[in-house]
Amino acid sequence: MTDFVDKGKLLRVAECSVEKVKRDHFEQVLKDAGNRAMTPGMLSGEFGKRQNGRYMDASLCDNEYSHQRYADKELPALIKEAGVKDSTQRISVSLIELHPKWAVI
Repeated sequence: MTDFVDKGKLLRVAECSVEKVKRDHFEQVLKDAGNRAMTPGMLSGEFGKRQNGRYMDASLCDNEYSHQRYADKELPALIKEAGVKDSTQRISVSLIELHPKWAVI
């Protein structure tokens, strides 16, 4: 993801908690989604796992329009197809507008 930070304009960070019995399925869904081709405007994405079924997913987009297109069209289809909604207990999402002057890598 650091290779694209200077090109990104919007960072989306999602944190979720997953029921213990559904964690393996959820991890497979994230892995499969990561192996798909990126949608136009999405520059990079990563996910990480913490203890107690907590996960974080970060996506870097080149502009707000690209993120909104992904959120409106691609994400709902992916959630429905994978049944991710049934695996999660809680999801919170933050959008962070990036400014080149703030970048420290």
